[in-house]
Amino acid sequence: MKKKLKISRASFPGVGNFSWMNFFVNILKKKYDVVIDAINPEIVIYTNQFYRENEIDYYTNETIRGIHQYDDSIKKIFISGEARPDFNSHLNKGENYYALGYEHLDRKNYLRFPTYVLDAFVLHNEGGMFDNPFGWLTQKRNSEEIMRSKKHFCSIVQASYNPDREKLFNLIQSKHYIKSSGPWKPTIDDSESLNPYKYHNYSSKEYMGRIDGLTYRDKVNFFSNCVFNISFQYTDTDYLTQEKIIHSYASNSIPLFYGNKFIEDEGFNPNSFINCHKFESFEDLVEFIDKLYSEKNRLKKYFEEPIFINNELPIYFQEEYILDFFDKIIN
Repeated sequence: MKKKLKISRASFPGVGNFSWMNFFVNILKKKYDVVIDAINPEIVIYTNQFYRENEIDYYTNETIRGIHQYDDSIKKIFISGEARPDFNSHLNKGENYYALGYEHLDRKNYLRFPTYVLDAFVLHNEGGMFDNPFGWLTQKRNSEEIMRSKKHFCSIVQASYNPDREKLFNLIQSKHYIKSSGPWKPTIDDSESLNPYKYHNYSSKEYMGRIDGLTYRDKVNFFSNCVFNISFQYTDTDYLTQEKIIHSYASNSIPLFYGNKFIEDEGFNPNSFINCHKFESFEDLVEFIDKLYSEKNRLKKYFEEPIFINNELPIYFQEEYILDFFDKIIN
């Protein structure tokens, strides 16, 4: 008989990040009888996102709670995909505090776990884009079919302003059409524009628990007929890799990646994406991709390359890696 494990979450928005919990719960169910219990949990996973107290958390079906509402006898695991959340400050709160994050820390209560793993998982779990959570990341790609599907040079979906991103955008746009949606520099008709609130119908059983994934699915589909995708993170924080490169790969576009300058240390195959950090200037980068675009056989090779080096997923995708950490917490 499996040991019962009562688990919940705190400080999450009430309608988002279902897949973040589902990922851990699905793994824990391999060994434990997992029960979602927001009232008397043994473990609470919490984050640093914006939430409103006293609203309903549709994951637990209880009122949203902040982590401060649970006493220190409960084991608490902090997780964040945002820049510089100060993981040490959470770990220092007490012996029952743990953390999962992108930083490289040598702490017994800490596990390095970059959240781009969860960004890939949500496309399966909520978006319904893939039958297997991570199988698509190692599946051989049909370069001929991909090339035939491409209609535009480049794509981006962005809401916020960033001066470096704008410089790159303007340089590319001076030579090629960029398919762009969002409040920042849209180039498409309003009728084609992506609506990030399209699925925010909280009474819909079809949407509830899938809002993040369905929104990401629309974005990936928007990118899919473009050769390149401007995969430009809002921050260049070292070691932090967010969803943008995952969405580029999911759309079978070539990521023009800018953000974590140690991106290749994460296992991504440098022959499958364009690392903007390797260029002296954005002018040199645009000159490179412009020439690459004109050489179809060379361009095609990017789609033939595996996403990860040697076509092997990094350890962070392995269930045993996560389960071993949770076993130490539980036992």
